[in-house]
Amino acid sequence: MSLDRTTIEETLGLAAARLAGKGLLKPGDTLSQRIPEQNAMVLTGIVAGQDVPEDFAWSDLMGSSSDLHHAIYAARPDVGAIATGQFTWTSMLSRLDLSLPPIFDEQIRQLGVEARRVARRSTEPGAFPALHNGANGYCLDNLSICLGMGLERLLLNIEILEKSAESFVLAASAGLKVKRIPWLIKYIANGRLRKDQKDAAARHLRGERSIMKAGY
Repeated sequence: MSLDRTTIEETLGLAAARLAGKGLLKPGDTLSQRIPEQNAMVLTGIVAGQDVPEDFAWSDLMGSSSDLHHAIYAARPDVGAIATGQFTWTSMLSRLDLSLPPIFDEQIRQLGVEARRVARRSTEPGAFPALHNGANGYCLDNLSICLGMGLERLLLNIEILEKSAESFVLAASAGLKVKRIPWLIKYIANGRLRKDQKDAAARHLRGERSIMKAGY
């Protein structure tokens, strides 16, 4: 389905406003969406004092760019939407120099086996090798990243990421032992995520939007 730019920007702007309204994104954070039917991406940022962002930047995914979002879309054809910024709890992982381990089954199903701590800054050019583990959450030195196969999935993924990070950071800070998900559940949940990602990548490469799968 082909949509005009105004409709696409309105949808992305409302998504940004929703995340900002929940405190999940803050001024200076960014949100983007892959537009597979145009082989392009559109990016916007959260601006203090604006309920809905007014500025949108479009770029051709076939071209070269130093932008982090562009690099992620090029490296991960399954990704349909990206949020980057100073997520309250996920950014704490960077300060503690920790990755988020698999502690909830829903976390593994939607985000992968871990939200990895990556020792690099977002300003470094190109994608980073850890992207290829297929996870949907990462914590760099200066910002956090959440990925989704589509915009709707991203809106849910960032909530899962922040809730999981909050639980882990609070437990780790209190010196509590954090139980890990049994390997079989982890294997099944991550396998289903990989299957969905394979389907999303195939659709994006055909110039189609990915489909959000219902249920576990």
